[in-house]
Amino acid sequence: MGTTTGWVLRTWAKFTLLFALIVGGAWLSLGSDSGWFWVITAGALVAEWYVIRQLAREWSWEARSTWWWSA
Repeated sequence: MGTTTGWVLRTWAKFTLLFALIVGGAWLSLGSDSGWFWVITAGALVAEWYVIRQLAREWSWEARSTWWWSA
């Protein structure tokens, strides 16, 4: 279970960094006055929510099958 938890946390950190770089790049190239910047930021937030949801689902499936009470 520790292996899965580590994998989930590493994957989450990688995606969060990627989304932050995308939003930061959009801010540098477009500026915060641009409507496209806010569209990209909203898209990154939705994508982050989706990634967190899927990783939590993966972790819970693994927890159900390998937790101490199922051994």
